[in-house]
Amino acid sequence: MSNKVSVSTAGCSERLHRLLDAKGFVPEGKGRIAAFSREFGINTANATRWLNDDKVPRDMSELKRIADALGVDPFWWAIGKGDEDSRGSEAVDISLFGRCANELLKCLSDLMDRPLDLESESLSKGFIELYKHTRSNSDNIDPERISLIAVKMLAEHRSNESRN
Repeated sequence: MSNKVSVSTAGCSERLHRLLDAKGFVPEGKGRIAAFSREFGINTANATRWLNDDKVPRDMSELKRIADALGVDPFWWAIGKGDEDSRGSEAVDISLFGRCANELLKCLSDLMDRPLDLESESLSKGFIELYKHTRSNSDNIDPERISLIAVKMLAEHRSNESRN
């Protein structure tokens, strides 16, 4: 039994097109994929997925590199959360965020006896809560905080399930 979880990236292609429009990129349908590929040194298959299929880079450093070049918060591009304009926000440590997300998912997986079916909104909130706590704790991921957040997320999920 697999306990896979995915955070919804719905709308990320539309957000990327908006960013490219704002930067004066070649218009959609007029060679945008090729121009995007050249500009960021990526293959056209990935560019197509990111621009058309609501996918984002799997490599968090690549996501951050492109988001930084476009002047946007990587989380806003990926999941629509955070500030669209990254210039006024604190820099996000993508590697640390990924470690926080992995630890939280591992804990959730251990706690559940069936595949995870959590809302992406709940997952996003949990990831962000753990990340912020970790940043304020000298970048140390606290196992007790992970458990606390995971249990809180599961309680909210079960409460929502019982209402439906």
